[in-house]
Amino acid sequence: MPHLSAARLTIGALAALAALAPSAQAQPAYEVPPDNPFVGVPGARGEVYAYGLRNPFRWSFDRLTGDMYVGDVGGTVLEEITFVPRSQSAGANFGWPCWEGDASGPQACVPQNYKPPQHTYAPTSQPVVGGYVARHPSLGSYVGRYLFGRFGGAQLFVMNAGGGPVQGTGLNIPSLSSFGEDGVGQLYVTSLAGAVSRLSATGNTLSATSVGTFNQPSAVAAPYGDPDRLFIAELGGRLLLRAAGQNHEFINLDPIVLTGGEQGLLSVAVAPDYAASGRVFVFYNDNAGNLALDVLRRSGSDPNTADPSTRRNVMTIAHSQADNHNGGQLQFGSDGYLYLSTGDGGTQGDPEGDAQSLGSLLGKILRIDVDPAPGAPPPLAVAGDTRAPRLRARVKRRQRVLKLRGAITRASCDERCTITAAAVLRVGKRRLRMIGVRRVARASQSGRRVRLKVKLKRRQVRILRRGLRRGRRASVRLRLRATDAAGNRSRVVRLTVRVRR
Repeated sequence: MPHLSAARLTIGALAALAALAPSAQAQPAYEVPPDNPFVGVPGARGEVYAYGLRNPFRWSFDRLTGDMYVGDVGGTVLEEITFVPRSQSAGANFGWPCWEGDASGPQACVPQNYKPPQHTYAPTSQPVVGGYVARHPSLGSYVGRYLFGRFGGAQLFVMNAGGGPVQGTGLNIPSLSSFGEDGVGQLYVTSLAGAVSRLSATGNTLSATSVGTFNQPSAVAAPYGDPDRLFIAELGGRLLLRAAGQNHEFINLDPIVLTGGEQGLLSVAVAPDYAASGRVFVFYNDNAGNLALDVLRRSGSDPNTADPSTRRNVMTIAHSQADNHNGGQLQFGSDGYLYLSTGDGGTQGDPEGDAQSLGSLLGKILRIDVDPAPGAPPPLAVAGDTRAPRLRARVKRRQRVLKLRGAITRASCDERCTITAAAVLRVGKRRLRMIGVRRVARASQSGRRVRLKVKLKRRQVRILRRGLRRGRRASVRLRLRATDAAGNRSRVVRLTVRVRR
């Protein structure tokens, strides 16, 4: 990416900075999902989902299969695109700095659980810009194929999903900075030259239709299922909302965003429950150069703008030693968790060893549970679908609910669905209706069993502990239901867990 001059704080900017001061946080900003691959590993950070990356500037999930495609920017040897099936992505090691692409890297080491790239090329001042698997019907013959590009190389490229020969598309996007999807799966490209364009295809001819010109657009995102709203991040710190063909300044984060080198407002993601919560997440370099993840909410009086007072920091990762290798991608997975990528810290060759260290958050793809984060709906609803999903669930009948701080169940559907679970705690003869267990949701692949944990609130923990000490019997009554992509709802499944002492 081009180098930009560092932002300066004027008196007016200082006033704006005060207005953007994050609100107080009464609760943790995120939780570590208990099924993350390195939870409980001595010396490891639980947030780590995949590692061994140099600068994963742009990567994505296939919205249909959940498979991962990562574009990792190389050094002097090779750029790379790596495909990792959904079933193998947790704990995947992309090899840096032991490997650079499929060539030996700057350090002599043997990476565990290494996933080699499917495509590499010599850098020649054209860093890789990872893209998406095309799934929208408007992309014609490209549907089911992976589109990506090169910064400075102009032409977009395509390869078969999962790998295979790479071909040029003939479509040129100068100063390509990102790919993105809208709420119904249409693909967009952004150019630091100013254009944001929607991709479509007639036969094998790929074309780009401009939706507007902006100031160094760096990323786009949209609420799920909404074809009319598109969030556009500008590198300098402005976040725009394009709604009904008009552009609105959602929020201007310029006073808190540092630009220069590869720094700036890097990415944006819209919460799966945006229609209800109005939550938007932004990933940027703060004024100290660190990597910052914030959440903010839309205004209650104007849905086209944010309420600055709602902004709060979710995570900050130290990154002040260099202005490059920031990573920069936010993605919600179909499991409802937020994923974000970080670079290795910026010094050449990763001499600090961050990328291969499970104790560092640099050179990683992280996975966190932003609170509350219901499961993302499954992609692309099927028109005319009126059949309800079949939900199957099971639990271990006796569980140490107090120790777990909740109860665990496993469930699956016979099609893609979102499973919700709620519960009520019973202690003795009392049914605690007013302090029911938190409602949770997770997205499930067809036939794939998922783990759901309904959590006890603090007051319930106290009541349950007191009841067990007095010899009272206790149980958790679970209520599960599934919804498919067309909105069809399953029958309710009720299960009971007896609390073990």
